[in-house]
Amino acid sequence: MHTMHRIGHRVAAVTTCSSSSKFPLQALLCRHSRHNYSSTSSTSGRSHATISLQSTILSRQQHAITPSFSSRHKVATSMTTTTRHLSSQNTKLAHEWIVDGNVVPQSKMEGDGIMNDDGKEVIVFLHGLLGNAKNLRTPAKKLTQQLPHLNALLLDIRGHGNSSSSPKTTPPSSSSSFAQPHNFQSCVQDIFDTLSPLGLTGPNSPTAICGHSLGGRIALQYSHFLCTAQKVSGENERMVIEPPKQTWVLDSVPGQADPSVHSVLRAISSLSTPFPSKSWLVDTLVKEHKMNKGVAMWIATNLRDGGGDKKSFEWIFDLGIANELVENFSDQNFTEMIHDVTKSKADGGTNDNDKNSMVQLVMAGKNKFWSKEIVSELQSIPSFQKTTSPSPLFQMHTLDKAGHWVHVDDLEGLLKLMVEGLQER
Repeated sequence: MHTMHRIGHRVAAVTTCSSSSKFPLQALLCRHSRHNYSSTSSTSGRSHATISLQSTILSRQQHAITPSFSSRHKVATSMTTTTRHLSSQNTKLAHEWIVDGNVVPQSKMEGDGIMNDDGKEVIVFLHGLLGNAKNLRTPAKKLTQQLPHLNALLLDIRGHGNSSSSPKTTPPSSSSSFAQPHNFQSCVQDIFDTLSPLGLTGPNSPTAICGHSLGGRIALQYSHFLCTAQKVSGENERMVIEPPKQTWVLDSVPGQADPSVHSVLRAISSLSTPFPSKSWLVDTLVKEHKMNKGVAMWIATNLRDGGGDKKSFEWIFDLGIANELVENFSDQNFTEMIHDVTKSKADGGTNDNDKNSMVQLVMAGKNKFWSKEIVSELQSIPSFQKTTSPSPLFQMHTLDKAGHWVHVDDLEGLLKLMVEGLQER
């Protein structure tokens, strides 16, 4: 069984998000240009961060200098605690639930700060740069319809969507809501801070995580930490977030961000908020910054009411955080992380308790940045080479008809892969 598949299904209905046009707006914002051959060890992704429960307060230990993880993420609770109720405080990241194809209010899914146990498994979705959880609503809805044993938890990563600073309480584009550093390790800690109060630990840990572009990188970082962290003596296994059975990475190309990404970020960072109107923003980006109109129009969808008596608009994302996250792209040793996540003790690996996660990498056939060099490097990972295994732990798929936004350009093909894949393990 060869594990590199090419799917040629009918293209989903084209929307303004289509990345197959001459000037693909999503690819412009999210594509990556060069494979990273950094010698930085992937073990630099380990963290000392631990969440402790004291009474009803879940306190976060901040690490503003070093991003490295070295101990297993866990929730430590008193010996007398017998319930999954960890904290009554609000979770760190804004999020929404998709159940049986429908958006379900948090109040219905969560009681007393934890998820109501309906016996279903959970898949976490992470969006891309300058996006938000709503970008992945459609695939989450359809997936939970086809796999009714799954609930989907859609997160707004730090600095994005409803996880960004509110213009009513903090200055626009302020990074004050999230402690530095703004890197992938901190994004993973945010996910931990969100899952733990919901009781998504131990046997209730998410069964899968799926991320698009930037979200795919964070998803891989999340699984890498959970698969490689050392077990802490005496820890309560029910309070530990377990590695997901599967990690889905949607068109996240290893390496540095493409220069065009920096160009877009520079352009929008140079503009002072608030803006008088969305049309003003589009005209300014096109005329003064020579931006493609399609890209400018998509950028304008990321505005919200700035409040006040006079009509005005602010960014819905935090530009400071977005810029810092992009700078992290070249620091992530993508290939080595996949190698670590997908190996086991039987393969000579060092993963604690033989923990691993199946990595499903989905590549856009129309994304020219998937070079032969990058693909060859990924195919050299031992877990991909095990073609005799019925379910190799690292699988690569190509959606021929899709641009960077694979969940828009070929939703049918992506769902086919995910439905079949999530039933494998």
